[in-house]
Amino acid sequence: MKFLDEKILALRNEMREQEKHELAQKEAALQENEPEPQQEEQHELQAIDLYQDFVDIDGEDVPVIDQRILNGKITLRMPKLFSIMLPELASLKYPSERRPNIIYTDESTTINLAFNMTPHVLTETGVAEFQENMIDVLEQAQPSAEWLDTDVIEINDKTIGFIEVITPAIDGDIFNLMFFASIDGQALIGTFNCMEEDLEDWRPIARAMMETLQFTPNGMNGGAQ
Repeated sequence: MKFLDEKILALRNEMREQEKHELAQKEAALQENEPEPQQEEQHELQAIDLYQDFVDIDGEDVPVIDQRILNGKITLRMPKLFSIMLPELASLKYPSERRPNIIYTDESTTINLAFNMTPHVLTETGVAEFQENMIDVLEQAQPSAEWLDTDVIEINDKTIGFIEVITPAIDGDIFNLMFFASIDGQALIGTFNCMEEDLEDWRPIARAMMETLQFTPNGMNGGAQ
C-alpha cells in the first residue's frame, strides 16, 4: 500500500497524543476520587439481535433505532441512548485536530461510538493488511493491552476488519472495539469504547452494532455528516 509507513506513523502519533491527554485528565480526577480496583471476570460473548425493537441493557428495555451517517453512506442499528457529542466536549475527549468526523455518546459520556472517514487510501482487498498494521500500532502504543479478539469478516457484502482490546488507564481500564472498512477507496475507522466495568453489558451490543452496518454506494441524502 503506497505510503503505508507514513500513514501508520501518523496514526501512531495521533494515538499517543490522545493517550497523553487522557492520562493527564485522569490524573487530575484521581486527586479528588481514588478509584476502586477492578476485578471483572471475563464472560463468553453473548449474541445480541439489534433488529428487534428493544434491547436489554442492564435490566432496562431500550428502544433500538436505525441511524444513517456520512450522508447516508452508512446505516446501522443502535440503542436510542446516543446523541451527537457537543463540539466543546469532543475537543476535550479527542484533542487531535483529526478527531473523528462523527462521535456519538450516551448521557454519562462514558459510552462512545465514533466514525472517522480518513484521507488514507484503502481498497477492499487491502482491509486485512490495514487491520494487521493497526494491530502493530496498538501493540507498540499499548504493550500491556489485553487482546480479546481480532478478525476480518464480511458484513452485508463488505470486508470489515476489527479489533477488540482492553487498554490500561489510571482510573480503570477501557474496552475498545475498532473496525475498518473501505468506502469510496478511503479508510473508514470506527471506534466504540467504554470502561471495562461496563464491558459485560456493552461488548456484545458494540459487536452487534458493527454487524448491522450497511454501506450504500455513492451515498444518499440525509443522516449525520
